[in-house]
Amino acid sequence: MALLGTLLLPLLGFALLGLFGRRMKEPLPGVLASLLVLASFLLGVGLLLRGGAHFHAEWLPGIPFSLLLDNLSGFMLLIVTGVGFLIHVYAIGYMAGDPGYSRFFAYFNFFIAMMLTLVLADSYPVMFIGWEGVGLASFLLIGFWYQNAQYADSARKAFIVNRIGDLGFMLGMAILWALYGTLSISELKEALEGPLKNPELLALAGLLLFLGAVGKSAQVPLMVWLPDAMAGPTPVSALIHAATMVTAGVYLIARNSFLYSALPDVSYTIAVVGLLTAFYGALSAFGQTDIKKIVAYSTISQLGYMFLAAGVGAYWVALFHVFTHAFFKALLFLASGSVIHALGGEQDVRRMGGLWKHLPQTRWHGLIGALALGGLPLLSGFWSKDAILTATLTYPFGGMGFYVGALLVAVLTAMYAMRWFVLVFLGEERGHHHHPHEAPPVMLWPNHLLALGSVLAGYLALPHPLPNVLEPFLKPALAEVEAHHLSLGAEWALIGLSALVALLGLWAGYTFFQKKALPGWYLAFEAWSREAFYADRIYNALIVNPLKALAEALFLGDGALLKGFFGLGGTVRDLGQGLTRLQAGYLRVYALLFVLGVLVLLGVMRW
Repeated sequence: MALLGTLLLPLLGFALLGLFGRRMKEPLPGVLASLLVLASFLLGVGLLLRGGAHFHAEWLPGIPFSLLLDNLSGFMLLIVTGVGFLIHVYAIGYMAGDPGYSRFFAYFNFFIAMMLTLVLADSYPVMFIGWEGVGLASFLLIGFWYQNAQYADSARKAFIVNRIGDLGFMLGMAILWALYGTLSISELKEALEGPLKNPELLALAGLLLFLGAVGKSAQVPLMVWLPDAMAGPTPVSALIHAATMVTAGVYLIARNSFLYSALPDVSYTIAVVGLLTAFYGALSAFGQTDIKKIVAYSTISQLGYMFLAAGVGAYWVALFHVFTHAFFKALLFLASGSVIHALGGEQDVRRMGGLWKHLPQTRWHGLIGALALGGLPLLSGFWSKDAILTATLTYPFGGMGFYVGALLVAVLTAMYAMRWFVLVFLGEERGHHHHPHEAPPVMLWPNHLLALGSVLAGYLALPHPLPNVLEPFLKPALAEVEAHHLSLGAEWALIGLSALVALLGLWAGYTFFQKKALPGWYLAFEAWSREAFYADRIYNALIVNPLKALAEALFLGDGALLKGFFGLGGTVRDLGQGLTRLQAGYLRVYALLFVLGVLVLLGVMRW
């Protein structure tokens, strides 16, 4: 029951704030929501220290409601509740004075509860409850300021695009049930230890589950919803990108590593999609002008890195990057929120600049976040990114092509990370409407802790022969995939190359984006990048607009059909009303009608 409590605590917060939150004065709803997430974190830590936990209850015939806290789900629980708690605390200050203050924290607690349901699930239907729950929570939070039509449209877009992936998840579940007669993850893991039943159909199930991950984690081609998810308040962006929804796809692959390790072709597909997404996100980040959209496209790119690692078979490395990314991505978003707060709601980086002297603490948060994202040696992002690069050469589904591609993405990442920092904090002031002011302590302290994590989180898994506590911790819950180890000299040579590439990229971005006038070739590229290479326009032209036209045609046809039925009904009604007038109650009228009827019948028979 204690395990069930980890997700019931934030769910209790959702219920209390939803029912009674409007009667509470600020900041009580935020404090209550934050404390319940902290309690869930502490309870999870306690259960992990006791060796994990399992909850089992009868639910549907053959499908129990089962939860499992092992090293993998426990690791994710700590990320979700730990980073989620810091974002909750930050939101106490960020959302102050908002008319929907208590409603916001009710949704926030619901988001955490559904994400915990997802990661703790030991059966696919239970996982699907959490899967759909985080989709609903994201819809509610992205469209939190629903009075703005654009924000409401962004929420619907996220919800609809994710339904495509969710269909894949359901079809994958159906195939696994047909093949093995169970939807318990633990039982399926045991069943797959023997010979595979119908490998082709099993591969299809793996691809369909991966389609679900593609939708939830915004991979190519279902990546178009995530940049628009910036419509919600900044803490929502941080929670979605750093600790909850978008990491669900990576977790799904890791939880099903026993399946994907037996399907090399599917794993190769995952790696290819991951690398393509990493390139797409990185290239699209260069042209963005919204301070949060730059960070959003970086999330798409970094998720691509995680899928690349999972695709080559390095599941623990993918989770290592999930861990470090949670800190520096939450830091980047919350630092962006502090900048927006300082500028009275301004989000266009073209109207920023020169904030280094005005924001003495947020500037360091932004710098540490940008450098960790860019892979500065010795920061957390460097160690996890280097582990991914090495994994592409040492794990069975990798190869030199993946390594070179990931290295190029690392250069691009360092450059656009510096672009973000330079445009926001350096150079001349461009359009400040009033004197920028630093955020209050309730917003700064979570960022202090996230900055500390962005520096230190990578030291949990240092390369050989340095200590690595994360790999042995996670490996018992993951499929065994044998990797060939490089010599010590070769491994550290690759680390040196990775460090050199990161430093060159950071230096190039720092110098290039401080130029007064950028070259014409870059401006042409930037125009394409700003439109994210016209993915939305292409989808609108090929899919959305034809479907709208079809829907409108069907609507018109339906209307015409209804009009026809109404016309026929009106005719019958009029005929009936005419006949009722003949029912006068006079015997002579009935006799006349009888005679006329007989004459008509005789005429018809004679004819």
